[in-house]
Amino acid sequence: MTDDDAQKRQAAPNGVGSANDEAALEQDFARAPGLSRGERRIFQRLSNVLRFTDFMTAMMVIATAFSAFATWRTARVTDLLFTIAERPYIGAEGVVVDAIDADFARLVIDCRNFGQVSATGGVARVGVVIDGKSLPKEPGASAIENIGIVSPTVPHLIFRFVPMGLFSRVRDGRSRMIVHISFDYRGPDQRQFCYSELMTYDRRLAGFVPSGGSDQCDGEIY
Repeated sequence: MTDDDAQKRQAAPNGVGSANDEAALEQDFARAPGLSRGERRIFQRLSNVLRFTDFMTAMMVIATAFSAFATWRTARVTDLLFTIAERPYIGAEGVVVDAIDADFARLVIDCRNFGQVSATGGVARVGVVIDGKSLPKEPGASAIENIGIVSPTVPHLIFRFVPMGLFSRVRDGRSRMIVHISFDYRGPDQRQFCYSELMTYDRRLAGFVPSGGSDQCDGEIY
């Protein structure tokens, strides 16, 4: 069929276009021996049906793939939400100076589990650094506290005692005091978690403010 014939078919009315379609159909099957006009039409219709069936099958495969991906994604998100919710979260509620006498200023570090489930194997390490030097170990004090089970919302108090001479310099702004708090603990499924935070004394507030932290188990501080 020439380009002129194709243009005439597009410009022809509906009745003429139908006649041209039938003529084109007869030409397509003219070389098929032994087939009548009706049989040729049947084969043409079957071919159209098969093409449509293949198209629908491909669409169903694509829809099934998207549905499977959505199901997998939903399962992953659900598992992640459950993992986040059902684990302990240990941190410091605060650090305060609650008592001062002639010899020492007492620091109280309030550590708590802010999660909904208990932690096990809790080990706390609390160090006090003044002007880059670690606080001398006072009698009866330990740098490592084996707490064990850390129940939710229950205060776990850790005490450190700063000699009054050093604390006076900190309080007057002549020295800088940092409390380094770190925690290692495990969840119900025995996964290990870590917590590390720096609290710096601010003489203007007469208290401690956060100055860095991390939840990495390599001990790195921001």
